[in-house]
Amino acid sequence: MAQFNCPRCGSEFFRTSKTGPKTIFKVASERIIQFIQSSTGSLTEGEIVLENICCGACSWVGSLDELVESFRD
Repeated sequence: MAQFNCPRCGSEFFRTSKTGPKTIFKVASERIIQFIQSSTGSLTEGEIVLENICCGACSWVGSLDELVESFRD
């Protein structure tokens, strides 16, 4: 199954913001958002600004289109 990772460090976890309330998510094949956790309690794709997502492991910030595809068994 394909998933999309950070182009800088390879992490598969992303968040909606560096500060303030955050929603943590992964990006699966076809660039489908898979929610992991939300600090607001509601999980909707509308919370995510697809042009401004943050890596959960490093300082990378960019758009959903910049993520790199990775294949895992």
